[in-house]
Amino acid sequence: MSRFVARNLALWTGALALSASVALASEGAAKAKHYKVANPDHYPYHGVAKDKKGRPINVDGAIMRPVIEGDVVKLKKNQLKYGQNATPEQIAGWNVDVRPDGKGLPPGQMTVEKGAEVFAKNCASCHGDFGEGVGKNPVLVGGFGTLTHQAKTGGDEGPEKTLGSYAPYITPFYWYIKMAMPLPTPKKLTNDEVYGILGYLLQLNEIKVDGKDIEDDTVINAEFLKKVHMPNEKGFEYNNLRVPDTHNTRCMKGCIDPKKVKVMHIKIDATESITPTVKVPRYAIGETPEFNTAVEKPVLKAKSGGGNAAEADYKANCAACHATGAAGAPVVGNKDDWAPRIKQGKKTLYEHAIKGFNGMPPKGGNMSLSDDQVKAITDYMVGKSK
Repeated sequence: MSRFVARNLALWTGALALSASVALASEGAAKAKHYKVANPDHYPYHGVAKDKKGRPINVDGAIMRPVIEGDVVKLKKNQLKYGQNATPEQIAGWNVDVRPDGKGLPPGQMTVEKGAEVFAKNCASCHGDFGEGVGKNPVLVGGFGTLTHQAKTGGDEGPEKTLGSYAPYITPFYWYIKMAMPLPTPKKLTNDEVYGILGYLLQLNEIKVDGKDIEDDTVINAEFLKKVHMPNEKGFEYNNLRVPDTHNTRCMKGCIDPKKVKVMHIKIDATESITPTVKVPRYAIGETPEFNTAVEKPVLKAKSGGGNAAEADYKANCAACHATGAAGAPVVGNKDDWAPRIKQGKKTLYEHAIKGFNGMPPKGGNMSLSDDQVKAITDYMVGKSK
């Protein structure tokens, strides 16, 4: 692990920006006496230590200097010349992370009211109009006071970990939303829109800033987010890798002889034992896309608008929602779902399919599809639903 990674370990954000931290068992940790505000410039611990001779080393495995037979080799300046220095433009293209203290937030701003509109258009299909979550998609609002719950047998409720109840910081979410959302079309949101979305989510979670409520006309920008303190900010304890988890004395006696250990291998090939329930195209490098061998193989190279091509494109890009009704999508084959839509006429259907409508993203989220392909898919779905 490099010094850079070590110093930024706590910034690796999954959906909740928590991958480098260990949550304490209860919300009581917020009052823990040992809690100390993290220093962003030494975060979460110093990456460099010194050995008994005072020489700088890195005990977590990162290579600081070449080592030969345990002795540090001193290098002259510019002795190692690999590659070339990155240009400022190249660095800017990769340097997109945002720290918990807000460093890395770009220029931009938007009011909460405008942010609510952006959220409704780009996020509500999965997360609900008010962050309540749709289907199995993450719930973003509520859950306060539930982190001490423990799900046991008998249907007891477990902790509800949402952005409001569980996340320690809000600023890393700017990075996550900007780079990964919306799921079908990531990186489509502008800097202003991301600020607006975060402001709307903070308002829904009734987060106060400087003791004041977040209003519809509140302007959200970098300076505002840096002042936000989430309710569970003190509910996390960062690992100090200098302190061992155990203090036992190493035995190093009576060890098993590795030469006498027999490794068992499973010889059962289970790759063909399960037939996928969703018959979607399976892609292989160097081969023409085709369906699973358990079903008929359509000709995918037919011209745009051809029946086989439209059906294959539908299954590859649209069936996930239109075959299940996810996010309120009309189910193909359900006449009641499609009757009012068919009455609108093909022109309207085409426009909605190409440009997006309500919770459906443009072209079903696959912008590589041509307009003709989308129209052919629409004709296929309509034909199956009359």
